[in-house]
Amino acid sequence: MLQVGFYLAAIAVCMGLGAAGDEVTDLKKVTGGLFFPEGPAYDGQETLYVSNCNRDFITRINLTTGVVSTFQCAGDPSGFRFQRTNGMIVAEDGSLWVCDFGRNAIVRIKLDGTNELIADRCGDRAFKGPNDLVFDAGGNLYFTDPTGSNVERPIGCVYRIDGNTHQVTCAAEGLAFPNGLAFSADGRWLYLNESSPQRVLRLRVHPDGALGKPEVFIDLPGGEPDGMAFDTEGKLYVAHFGGSAVIVISPDGKIVRRISLPGKQVTNVEFAGMDLKTLYITECETNAVYSIPVSAPGLPLFHWPGRRSAQ
Repeated sequence: MLQVGFYLAAIAVCMGLGAAGDEVTDLKKVTGGLFFPEGPAYDGQETLYVSNCNRDFITRINLTTGVVSTFQCAGDPSGFRFQRTNGMIVAEDGSLWVCDFGRNAIVRIKLDGTNELIADRCGDRAFKGPNDLVFDAGGNLYFTDPTGSNVERPIGCVYRIDGNTHQVTCAAEGLAFPNGLAFSADGRWLYLNESSPQRVLRLRVHPDGALGKPEVFIDLPGGEPDGMAFDTEGKLYVAHFGGSAVIVISPDGKIVRRISLPGKQVTNVEFAGMDLKTLYITECETNAVYSIPVSAPGLPLFHWPGRRSAQ
């Protein structure tokens, strides 16, 4: 029996899933009763926003008091309200930018609760279902549009919205369900989860904002890489949907830790708290948000309200 245990442990180490990495004793359930939670977004103070993909409202979690509430924006002058949010991010001015896959649009929710339609098409090409989004250092927004794409039909795209003009351009296409996005600390690389072939890609960011040819950073079989985020040491935390875990990857593309979750459908991650040393995780089989302390702080996002104080 001892030999069998040693053999299995050796296999785990070879896969990069060491026994110490699989043991999670400090995982905490923050809240439950959600409706396919996704898109956690921290405002740099005390609020974590969480999408409910199967409902038309956003959950707000006060990280200081633990109070959980729901939020619905007031609508714009035309009466539009967001329908189904997925990926979200808080901008430097405190507004919440969301992927609304009900309307297939990028929407900005202002501090007063009203909202603004930013874009719903690129030229004459309507978006199919925006999924996740991230700002670059200049305030330009990149987001994935994967709906209807897979390995057999790689029609997914990454779009870029100019921060000043809101002009939309296609930055990358021909992708098999492009999902979560994260910029490297220097902004020179955009990391992209390509869910259908179960791998993480990276693309060089050119000075004009265009993206280079995708390179495979790491394959992650056994689940679909979904949302992700970097820490300040360059480690990449990837939500492994179907894999019951968050996979932690070193800068050289090696798995260094596996944070196990109670459910299989791990959708996204976000570093939060004033020191950015708590990782918040959304999981949809248990419809809950979990947290776990981490040793290295999360990498402050570009164009994020807490970036200056975090540096």
